[in-house]
Amino acid sequence: MSSNDPQRKQFDAGVRIFSAGDPSDLCYQIFSGSVDILLDVKGIDRVVATLGPGEVFGEMGIIDDGPRSASAVAAEDTVCIAYTADDILHQIDSNPQTMAAIMKTLIKRLRDANHAIEGGDADTPLTKRILSKLIS
Repeated sequence: MSSNDPQRKQFDAGVRIFSAGDPSDLCYQIFSGSVDILLDVKGIDRVVATLGPGEVFGEMGIIDDGPRSASAVAAEDTVCIAYTADDILHQIDSNPQTMAAIMKTLIKRLRDANHAIEGGDADTPLTKRILSKLIS
């Protein structure tokens, strides 16, 4: 895939898009459908977020070149636009709206983490794990 043409990818309901620990080669913006974000808690996948149209996922590894911190599964038939790191760099110049969506996603996740800490919601093991992933 070249930096000028992000790919449209279709996932049937229940399909695992990626797993925690996988290399981060793409991030996704949901065009239609929804995606569950899962964390492994004592060997059981727990849904920590369900994302819908316009939302972005898988961006952390593209930005910091780290492995996937969570898993993603199509909650229903879903269509996404997939971006490589080069696509993201190209989008900065050619499509600021896409970059704004990614930045809004990151800011929302940080705000949610701050609210969890302020509200004492960070005291559960799952929340602590999510926050450590967001902060690291």
